[in-house]
Amino acid sequence: MRHFERGANFLGKGLIVIDAGVRTGNVYLDYLAGQNWQRRAAVETVGFGLSTAAGLWVGGQVITSGIGIVMLATPVGWCFLIGSALVLGYAAAKTGDWMGQGAASYLYDKSANQSWF
Repeated sequence: MRHFERGANFLGKGLIVIDAGVRTGNVYLDYLAGQNWQRRAAVETVGFGLSTAAGLWVGGQVITSGIGIVMLATPVGWCFLIGSALVLGYAAAKTGDWMGQGAASYLYDKSANQSWF
């Protein structure tokens, strides 16, 4: 069990690092192309923060709520719990990313125009 926990922890942190690297690469590509890389950096940063927070929170809640039940279950129960945490955590991360990027885009554009309403 402890071995599985270490592996999942390493994989989760690795995926977060990969996501951050991809987002940084997107900003750099906009910089090289002469596009508005500052806007892209703001949007990607907010999206990254909200997606990471939402994914970690939902995944943790699924594991915490199901841990007592699964302790008495078979390995199939463990697979179901882990699969549920991955799917729901991914869905929450994508939703957080979508909401964060949308809000950051709106606020960045409004601040650039100096017209809030």
